Amino acid sequence: MVLKKTNKAMMTANFPTIKADAHLKEAYAAIKKNLAGPPHSPGLVVLDHEGKYAGLLTVDDLMTELARLYRHACDKPGKKDWVDTFFSQCELVGMKQVSEIMSGKRLSIQAGDIFEKSCELVLYNKLNLLAVIDADSKPVGVITRRKVLLEIAPRMFK
Repeated sequence: MVLKKTNKAMMTANFPTIKADAHLKEAYAAIKKNLAGPPHSPGLVVLDHEGKYAGLLTVDDLMTELARLYRHACDKPGKKDWVDTFFSQCELVGMKQVSEIMSGKRLSIQAGDIFEKSCELVLYNKLNLLAVIDADSKPVGVITRRKVLLEIAPRMFK
């Protein structure tokens, strides 16, 4: 099975972005808005100060941070008053920068590469989102695991 299409042909060109130095409170608002309406991307493409690709901030990244806070607030399930500690820490975390918890810092793919490469990266690395960049490292689109599934599944289940 060869997927001869290019990433440019398969990518979603309408995708949400956020600056690496933005606060997580702002990032959460952007992800919440994005999940509520099109394009329903599972995260944000993070841009550096030059508008180049810096990484991704996904729902999974935010959940990992929440889990870390929970473990810090509650060393064991059933601990009383963990909620107050947890939420006071959440307020502080809202001031963290996106760059502190973003993922995908080194994972991106060129628009001209074949889609098969994207499928391999998404499947091997269990990615929700993969940034598609141009020759200047500027993001031009995203490949989602949903796109990979929709392209591969019909061939699997003939």
